[in-house]
Amino acid sequence: MRKEIVAIVAMAALLAVAGGARSDQAELDTDLMHSIEDSNKSLASNIAIKETRGASSDAKELTEMFAQVEAFYARKGDAPDAVELAKKSRALSTQILQSVSTSDFGAATDSATTLSRTCKTCHNYYKKS
Repeated sequence: MRKEIVAIVAMAALLAVAGGARSDQAELDTDLMHSIEDSNKSLASNIAIKETRGASSDAKELTEMFAQVEAFYARKGDAPDAVELAKKSRALSTQILQSVSTSDFGAATDSATTLSRTCKTCHNYYKKS
């Protein structure tokens, strides 16, 4: 009888953990999205004041974070537009990094503006209120 109780408790714990992991995967981490928003604001500021080191750091971080967003939506499987928007955002972040590395802050500004619009487009479709 004791072995049956232990087995039932173990199974319940396993199901609870599996269910929690599954629900975590069902939605994009809000902390990640806040980090993207903060990094994007910092990037815009660093580009405006022509701060190469800060803009490069922000662009690298954004490239990595957009890769996570892309992977999330690819796994989710029912949001091809979000996958494409995340790919576009990652590519724009890479372009910004390249522009900043050559001190082409005009091109970096243009890419950053497009990046902000791309974020807004995705939010219009996928952001939960």
